[in-house]
Amino acid sequence: MILKISLRNQVKEYLKQQMINGKISFGERISLPSVAKELDVSVTPIREALTQLQQVNIVEAIPNRGFFLPALNKKESAEIYPIIAQLEHLAVSSSTYTTGTIKKLEQIQSNIEKVSTPIEIVLLDIEFHDTLLKDFDNKILKRMLDDLKTRVFLYEFHYMQENDLSALSSNYHRNIIAQLQQKNTDNAADLIKESWLTSIKFIENKFTN
Repeated sequence: MILKISLRNQVKEYLKQQMINGKISFGERISLPSVAKELDVSVTPIREALTQLQQVNIVEAIPNRGFFLPALNKKESAEIYPIIAQLEHLAVSSSTYTTGTIKKLEQIQSNIEKVSTPIEIVLLDIEFHDTLLKDFDNKILKRMLDDLKTRVFLYEFHYMQENDLSALSSNYHRNIIAQLQQKNTDNAADLIKESWLTSIKFIENKFTN
């Protein structure tokens, strides 16, 4: 049973990365046999992983058709972003940041400013937020955030295609790092929350449905 759960979770992480990397397109049917062939596993852990992703609204199951990556929409973004804003605010305000962690955040932000493609920026942005939560010791909340952010970073992929918005995100990152350097964790948490909420209006302008 332990091996089965481990395999299912590995498949789940693989599928999430495929979505974030744009290897699975919106509206595309996810072929269980194709994924099984790629990973050299049976379809059972793939179906189990997709069922878990369906439960957190990352994929959609259509009867007699299979699993799909649903299209992005304004209503969903307006619901997800405030939840993540509140949860990350709680996580950051409850964390303690070492010099090593702050230096890692600085390095990630430096890398963000060196890359140019949206997917590179998004992947580094994910790393930045993961590092912010690295030492937060609440596995349930971190798992909830992980699932929610898999879906929301698909929105971020569109968000980061506009240079002005990417620059705004970087500005928040630099200010967050500055607050952490001054040991103003509560201020950093407020900036995290504000940055997520600021994203909503840009997403709403980009999507009409």
